Parts: sequence; structure tokens; C-alpha cells
Amino acid sequence: MVKKNKSERTKDFKADMQTIKNEDVRKLQETFSQFFGKSSDEMRKRSSRLKNKIYFFGIAAIIFFVVVFYLTKNLNFVGI
Repeated sequence: MVKKNKSERTKDFKADMQTIKNEDVRKLQETFSQFFGKSSDEMRKRSSRLKNKIYFFGIAAIIFFVVVFYLTKNLNFVGI
């Protein structure tokens, strides 16, 4: 086996974009099925749980920041 230098390797390389795209899609589907499950019912259940968690923590964060903002604007702290 003869090692080619970089310029020779780039001359011979022909990118097959469809093959690369298909491989990326396959990897993405594999990752998605590992996270959400293989069956459609399982995917639906897990995705709705994830959505509900995102909504809950988003609302909790907004309430926290509103309370902190209200307290810092409307209360006079002693010594500050």
C-alpha cells in the first residue's frame, strides 16, 4: 500500500452527495429511535412527556424571574 499525499487524495475524491445524505438520514433516524423508541405509540408517549416537561420548566423559570424582578424593583433592602 502506497500512501498518497494530500493533493493526490483530493484529486481522486468524488463526493457522492446522495450517499452522504442517505447515511446522515439513517444515523439521525437511529438516534431518534434510541431516544424516543421504535414504535409510534412509544414515540408519541415519550415526546408528549418531553413536551410537558419543557412547558413546565419554562413556566417555572418565567415565574421565578418575574418574582425576582418584582422583588428587586419594589422592595427597599436595608443597607443597599
